[in-house]
Amino acid sequence: MPDFVSYRAGSRTDWGTTKIGDLTADEITLGCVLRIADAIEKLTQSYDAMRMDRDYQRRQKERLEAERTRLARSNAALRGRLKRAKGDA
Repeated sequence: MPDFVSYRAGSRTDWGTTKIGDLTADEITLGCVLRIADAIEKLTQSYDAMRMDRDYQRRQKERLEAERTRLARSNAALRGRLKRAKGDA
């Protein structure tokens, strides 16, 4: 009984032939499909990195907006305190 090979691992095998001569149309088609699959895998890697960067940037933006709002309220409160202190003097 041969060893188990998953379809995913088998699809990443470097397929080829040892025969010398012309390749059949089916073999050329298989080679093209394998090259397309490799290209798609590379595209998805860069897409995942870009998506993670987008999510990080979104979280940073939300954090900074919350901090800006907090500081704006703090400044308004301090201005009010200062105005009251100047009025009492």
